[in-house]
Amino acid sequence: MNDLGLLQELFGEKLIKSEIGDYGKSCIKLEEDKSEYSVTIQHTPEDIVAIKADSFPDLREFFNCSSHTGQCKRADFVIIANKKLIFIELSSSKKINKEVIQQLKGAQCVIEYCQSIGENFYDHSFFKDYQSYFVSISHIGTHKRPSRSAKINNDSLDRLLKISVQSSIPFKKLYSETFV
Repeated sequence: MNDLGLLQELFGEKLIKSEIGDYGKSCIKLEEDKSEYSVTIQHTPEDIVAIKADSFPDLREFFNCSSHTGQCKRADFVIIANKKLIFIELSSSKKINKEVIQQLKGAQCVIEYCQSIGENFYDHSFFKDYQSYFVSISHIGTHKRPSRSAKINNDSLDRLLKISVQSSIPFKKLYSETFV
């Protein structure tokens, strides 16, 4: 079984899949349940999927959670496509960088849990050789003027990509392959 097949087995209907968007191109829509904002990722590969990481069960029932440590927080989504794991936190306002990093780390823990389930119950090594990228998208649904995001290598938490005020983002803008 490949990674996509195992994801389908694990998440079923909860797995967010691509749809046909403008001009017949593939896209994926990331929507927040409790708010009225969403982001559409345009020009995606057809086999793209996303997991709503913040729907993972509430850890406050299990852990003694601390806002200082942030071990119970999770980012909103993880996009999986083309050997990439793209961790995304969405917000309608700008958040403190420390809080965003805690949420992105929490989403990484969700993926690590999925990897452990794959290895222990399905004898499948999940997400082998995948590259991780980290993105914070803020001011969604506001009437502020869009800002440009700087081209950075966002493959670590201390260099996360910050995008502001965009309801539609090209897939390639979420990650960087090469830098000078």
